[in-house]
This record gives sequence, structure tokens and C-alpha cells, in this order.
Amino acid sequence: MVSHIYFDPALSRITLESFRDQVIFATINDNLAIKPRTADEEHAVVWLVTSSSLTENAQVISNWLQKYPQHRSRIIVLGDHDFSELLFSPLSEQQIHLYLPAGISMTQVRKACESQINALYAEYDRLSLQEKLANSYIEIRRLTAVGQALATERDFDRLIELVLNSAIELTSADGGSIYLSEKHGSGDKPTHIRFKKSAMQLDAGEFLLPIDKKSIAGYVALTVEPLLIDDVHNLPVDAGYTYNSEYDKAHHYYTKSMMVIPMKNHHEEVIGIIQLINRKRDADAKLTLAELKGDAVMSFTRKDYSLVSAMAGQAAVAIENNQLLQDIQNLFEGFVKASVTAIEQRDPTTSGHSFRVADYAVNIAMAVNRDTGARFNSVRFTRNQIQELRYASLLHDFGKVGVREDVLVKAKKLYPSQLELIRWRFHFIKKDVEAGVLRNMLAELKKSPAEKWPEIEARHELELQKNLLEAEEMFSAILSANEPTVLAAGSFDFLKKIAERKVKLSADHAVPYLHDNELVMLSIRKGTLDEQERQEIESHVTHTYNFLRQIPWTPNLRWVPEIAYGHHEKLNGNGYPLKRRDPEISLQTRMMTIADIYDALTAWDRPYKKAIPPEKAIDILWMEVKDGHVDSELLNVFIDAKVYARIDELRAVENR
Repeated sequence: MVSHIYFDPALSRITLESFRDQVIFATINDNLAIKPRTADEEHAVVWLVTSSSLTENAQVISNWLQKYPQHRSRIIVLGDHDFSELLFSPLSEQQIHLYLPAGISMTQVRKACESQINALYAEYDRLSLQEKLANSYIEIRRLTAVGQALATERDFDRLIELVLNSAIELTSADGGSIYLSEKHGSGDKPTHIRFKKSAMQLDAGEFLLPIDKKSIAGYVALTVEPLLIDDVHNLPVDAGYTYNSEYDKAHHYYTKSMMVIPMKNHHEEVIGIIQLINRKRDADAKLTLAELKGDAVMSFTRKDYSLVSAMAGQAAVAIENNQLLQDIQNLFEGFVKASVTAIEQRDPTTSGHSFRVADYAVNIAMAVNRDTGARFNSVRFTRNQIQELRYASLLHDFGKVGVREDVLVKAKKLYPSQLELIRWRFHFIKKDVEAGVLRNMLAELKKSPAEKWPEIEARHELELQKNLLEAEEMFSAILSANEPTVLAAGSFDFLKKIAERKVKLSADHAVPYLHDNELVMLSIRKGTLDEQERQEIESHVTHTYNFLRQIPWTPNLRWVPEIAYGHHEKLNGNGYPLKRRDPEISLQTRMMTIADIYDALTAWDRPYKKAIPPEKAIDILWMEVKDGHVDSELLNVFIDAKVYARIDELRAVENR
């Protein structure tokens, strides 16, 4: 700040030289002017005038005060008049700071001037401190806002963008980049930094830089020391790092000043680098290439470093926490996939079912988000809700861990051991038939003359072949009845006739061709399970729910157990296990139900049945709609969005 005294020429009795050691003098006239040496320079101005001169020059002084409002001014008036009666229009009474009598000594005048100049300096210091305090408050508010945003952002890409944009805003930088540390190889320390984000609006994909002194960012990652570079094109010979100008040439840009700061965690490990480019004099300016090379670009300051360094610490914590959350999510994702794979290993015939159901269900939800129809126009699933549906779909059959494996993998109506027993029984039956025919033939041969033996042998041979063929036909009928059916069909009266037949094991003991339990199994009209087995299979839903309830789900996934619990419920209340009706079944559960039924019908990996074509499966789903089992509008979304067509893509993935 520079001091001035505008000195009234009428005060000739005051020796001007006595003030020269501390102030600059000027006289009062219409050409009053101050020429600041710099744009930011301020001046302390004291007007020392007589009352009569002030009356004459009030307008001049008023004009000056209006012309230079940025300068601090004080007016001292000397005179013998009654000052209370004087008017110095257009100056107001508040603009006159001190009145002195005309006969005052030079020493007192000097002290008065010094006092006013000191007061101006004090005022300047106070206002400067207030401005600094206000700026500091704004910076603290900005840092606090950035910290809050960093603490709440869960999307990793948006977090990186937030860190970079915040650093640029804090420093008025023209652009910048973010690099994140990575470990490659068997070592414990990071070996590379990955370019993640640029604020230069340039088309640049991710790339790796080794942590070494060949690049500026690599140098900072290696040394863990920040760099504030005034001009990257004029680096000291012994800088230890170099600037690669190929980037500027390729993008028609000019990098001048640069600030590069390491982001460190609480272990003082570098987890990333913030690189800021070209601090602008005007933060809002869009600089041309020529301006980038000129005074429009300034050096980054220690204050810039302090601000970004404080934010970098917060950013490091936020990034590390985000990566930790991502690691936890990946861990849980791996656990879920491993669990599903383990369950499906108990029933290899359904391998891939849960993953396909999850894919179909998620795609239905995404199609609902795009739907503009009357029912779903206001329905929008968040990313968390879609993830919730996905986990529920992946784990919807986890309860099969509580179902006996032989029931779980039962591909035919009879268990393999039961069919094998029947096979051996019919082998015995055929041997018994053969033995009976031979006994009868021998008895008849003994009674008959030799010339009739050929005729007797031929007749009994025909009888044997007839009886053996009958046994074969009965066993073939059993094998045919043992095959599962997709829909209820057929009559099993022939099986009852077979069960009425008996074969003697001894003179006083005979067994039926088919035991009662075998007849019951073979008479199953739909699928492969009897009522008891079906109830055991259906219990997997309750097992699933009880298992999923044991997991301490986060709030955004808390409905996973409920969504999975209802995937076998029907809108008309005929489902299981709770027989819930339409209003009680969530939209997510209805999606999963359609996905579950569709995949069960079209699955190509079931050894006990052929895959049904998608068109036929959709027809069956419409039958389910007609019976009041599934949601017709969701089925329309499933069809209109061609979610069903993903079967070909999923099959291709599984066949790789």
C-alpha cells in the first residue's frame, strides 16, 4: 500500500520537506490522478486542506473519491471557523474525518497526518484480513462440501471424476488427470499407475505408466513428493524427470505450469496421482493456444498445493474406501456364484439354471424401466433394486441343499435302484416262463410216442416265444411309463393289469410283477415325483428363505429373502409355500417367476427331457396366465422386449 498527502497550497507555512521521508506529495487541482504501479496496488490518501479551500474544491475531491473508490481516503480540515456551521457539499459530514484549528503547530499537523495514514493502514489490514478470512471460509466450505461428496459417492467412476473436477475448481486449473496405482507381478508395492480420467475433453482411453522417473506422474509416484512446475518446457537440467510434449502435439494443446500431488493413504502409500495443468488467471476463461503460452497461465502456488493436498488426503481415503467396498462386493459376488455353483453340483442336470433365471429377471426389470405403458410408466427400478433382484434370482434355489440328493436329481419316475430291481424281476419272470414251458413239454414228451415229439416241441416253442414276448412288452410298457411327461397325459390302466400278475418264488410264495409303491410311482401323471417327494422338493423354498434370512443384508439388499421366497407363488393363491395371492406378490418376484418357468421349459441341459422351443414355452406361459398363475403384463414386457431371445446368447456363452 502506497501513502499520499494531497496538500492544500494555502498551507504554505507547513514545510513540505518534513513529510518527504514517509509520504508522497501532490497539490489539489482538477488533474488529480494516481497511477498504480500494479493492477492490485492500493493507496492511502490524506487530504490536508483549509476550510475555505475545501469549500472551493469540494467538488474536485468528491469527483476524485468517486473515480477511485478502491483507494482509502481521509480528509483533515484546518480553520478558525465554527465547523458545525460549515457545509462542504457535495461532500457529506461523514466524509470529513478530522477538524484542526488554524493555529496548530506543524508537529501536531504531522502527527494528525500520520495518525490518519496509520488509521488507513489499519483499516486496510483489517479489510485484508477480513477478505482473507472470508476467502478461507469459502475454501473451507468448498473443502467440506468436497469431503462430504467424496464420503457419500459410491460409484467409482463418478468418484474419480469428482476428485479431479474438485481439484481443478479449487486451483482454477485448465485441466488435469487422475492416475491410480496398480500392482503387477508378485511384489507387494505398486509397479504402475493407470491413467483413469482426464478433464481435458480429449479422447483418451486408459493406459499404464511404470512408476519410474521417465514421466512426471511416475516420478511423483516413485518419490512420493509433490511437484510445482512453473514451465514444463524449461525444466532444470538436474530435475530428474522429463516432460513428454507428444501429448500436446497430438491434441493441439500447450502445457505450461503443472502441479502434481500424490494421494496417500494412512500408511503413507501412494494410491494415486492428481496432475493439474495450467493455472488460469481467469478461472472461467477458455484459453486459445496463444493464450496458453502467455500471461493468461500462471504458476501454481503453495496455497494451491495446500488446498489440493488437503483434498487429496480426503480423496485417498474415499478412493481406498470405495475400492474396499468394491473388494467386499466382489468377495460377496464370488461367494454367491460359488454357492450357486455348489448347489447346482448336487443337481448337475440344472447346471446354469440360476444364472439364466437371474439374467432373464434382470432384463425384464430393465425392460420395465424402459416401458412407457400405463401400468409401468411410473415404475423405475434403481440399480440397487436390480442388484437385489439379481441376487434373489441367483439364490432362489439355494434351499435345495436341504433336499435329499436322490430326490433332487430324480430324472425318472422310478429311482435307478427300483428300475434295476424290476429289470432283474422280469429277468426272473422270463426264466420262470421258460422253465414252466420246458417242464410242461417234458411231461408231455414222456407220455407221447417219439413220432409226436417234433410237433410237441414246436408247439411249446411257440408258447415260450409268446410268453417271453408278453413279458418283454410288459417291461417295455414299464420303461415307457417311467419316462416323465411335461403335461398331464395318458392312462395307466395297463400298469394295473401288470401289477395284478404274480410270479412264484417258491411253492407257497409269489410276488407281483409290480409292487404297490412301484405302481404308484409309475402312475405319476406329471413329472417324476410322487406327492411326498414333491412336498420335499417344494420345501426348498422355505429352506432358501431360512438360509437367506441368516445373511446380514445391507439395507439396499434387505428384500432379497422375500423376493426369493415367493418365486413359486401363483397370483390366484394356488402356489406354495404360503399360497399368497396377487396383492401380496411383489413385482420383482413375479419377474423371477416368469424367468424361472421359462428357463425350466427351454433348458437344453436336462437329460430327462428335451428342450421346448421358445415359441412353445411362451404358449405354455400364456396358459399359466389363463390359469391365474403369472402376470400377463409382465409377460407382455418379456415378449415385447424379446428377453426370451437371450436364450441363444446364453447358450453360446455356456458352450464356450
